[in-house]
Amino acid sequence: MNLQQLDHLLALAETGSFSRASEKVHLTQPALSRSIQVLEQELGMQVIDRVGKRNELTPFGAMALARAKRISMEVHELKRAAALLADGEAGVVRLGLGGASSALFSAPLLTQMLCNHPKVSLQIRSGAADVQLAALRARTLDAVVLTYRVVLPREDLHIELLPTMRSGFICRSGHPLLSEGRGAMRFEDLVRYPLISSNVSDDVARILVECYGRDANPQHWLHISSDEIGALIAAVQNSDAIFLGMLASAHELLAKGELVELRLEPDAGLSVQLAFITLEGRTEPPPLKLVRDFCITLTQAEIGT
Repeated sequence: MNLQQLDHLLALAETGSFSRASEKVHLTQPALSRSIQVLEQELGMQVIDRVGKRNELTPFGAMALARAKRISMEVHELKRAAALLADGEAGVVRLGLGGASSALFSAPLLTQMLCNHPKVSLQIRSGAADVQLAALRARTLDAVVLTYRVVLPREDLHIELLPTMRSGFICRSGHPLLSEGRGAMRFEDLVRYPLISSNVSDDVARILVECYGRDANPQHWLHISSDEIGALIAAVQNSDAIFLGMLASAHELLAKGELVELRLEPDAGLSVQLAFITLEGRTEPPPLKLVRDFCITLTQAEIGT
């Protein structure tokens, strides 16, 4: 027995005629008749009563037809689900985000998927880089987006670098430093106030020291450190603290003028690069491409602003 035979039975029951059913399934009438006969032989019971020119289902045929309808529906739904998955329009994506990437991607990515790809189930998990990478290797995450500097390249990781974005110092619009009427500021001006950031890497610390001197070592000035970038931004909004980090993480507040970037002289040229990381050789869920493409597009848009 095969699915084609069940489709032939469905067509025959629907039309009540071998001639009309054969047209419906694009077979010759003898070929359709043989298909039904083979089905009956395999089932060991007759499904059609051939009464003159009329064809009626036997009691067993009626039961077989009900099951054939369910099977046919399930098969067609399975094919449809496969097509949707192949097109990236359905399925589940489990994404891990670090502190900086969570601040940048979480809200717009959720909106994007809900509005444009509602059949995709997106599961986002935030956390430290080592926890995220462990979950990726345990296959409980499909991909992670982390600050590249915290990722040690390994043979089992496929790392796709996203465009580099600027970092800098940010304060609230009513900060006392701004009322002093200065243009470019010195690092010494900033350290009069609490300086907060995510964990400052050795590379960033080296750049700061080279540009502003030994007192710019984060060990001397870092007041609060946290991977919760959103919480750090909120603290800046409600205090005289100054945030050092990726400017894109506060894009909307900067655009509204609620937060302000502090320009230092000289400019240290700080930047951050995120990485989209998957397991090497692992088959990706098709909707993951939608997520990856959106992250790349959003990053490029942030560079252009």
